[in-house]
Amino acid sequence: MTGGASGGPWMPNLNESTGLGTQNSVNSFKYNFAPNWMFGPYFGNEAQAVYQAAQNTNAV
Repeated sequence: MTGGASGGPWMPNLNESTGLGTQNSVNSFKYNFAPNWMFGPYFGNEAQAVYQAAQNTNAV
């Protein structure tokens, strides 16, 4: 991937017909020794807890 790919979601189980799925990372960085691979942080239990807390607020 090239410049501009950063922040693109990783959706391993995306249902293209419904648009529903789980995001587990974003395009973040590459290493020179692995030019054909993109790396990103794993969104685990902590990220899910933050998402759930945000869903349960009355913020507008």
